[in-house]
This record gives sequence, C-alpha cells and structure tokens, in this order.
Amino acid sequence: MTARQSLTEAVQRAASRAVAQEAPGWLIATVTATYADGTVDIATSRGPVEKVRRLKSYSTPAVGDMVKVDYNSDGNWIVAGSLATS
Repeated sequence: MTARQSLTEAVQRAASRAVAQEAPGWLIATVTATYADGTVDIATSRGPVEKVRRLKSYSTPAVGDMVKVDYNSDGNWIVAGSLATS
C-alpha cells in the first residue's frame, strides 16, 4: 500500500465517521442525573450529554435507568423512556 492509498483511506474513514455523527438516529444510554425541570443527564457510547429533555411518559426517571435516546443532526436529543428490566 502506498502512502497515497493510505491517506485516501484515512480521509474516507474520517468522512464516514463525520457523516454518521451528523445523521439522526438513536442510542441506548444510562441516566446519570435527574432534574425537576424535565431533563436528565445521560452517558452514551459517544460520551456524556447534559440536560436532555425527556418525554412526559417517562415521568419518574432514576439514576441508573437504561433509556432509549433519539437525536437529530441539529444536535437535539430526547429521552424516549426507560427500557424494561429482567
């Protein structure tokens, strides 16, 4: 593999990561803090996110809850609710 091929592949990987980070999607996260204003802090595979708005239906968040989180390319996050535990 030449240096040019290596550089091309590195640029392609970086571009692919950037596109994936900007695309809307969802994650599983863990609640790390709760607030009375309808927000929670979460820990995701991408790192921590503070003061994420939660749905009304997720009315009793607790630290340690595993939750489904939706996000969009504008940087908006929302906690949809907690997952069932076994």
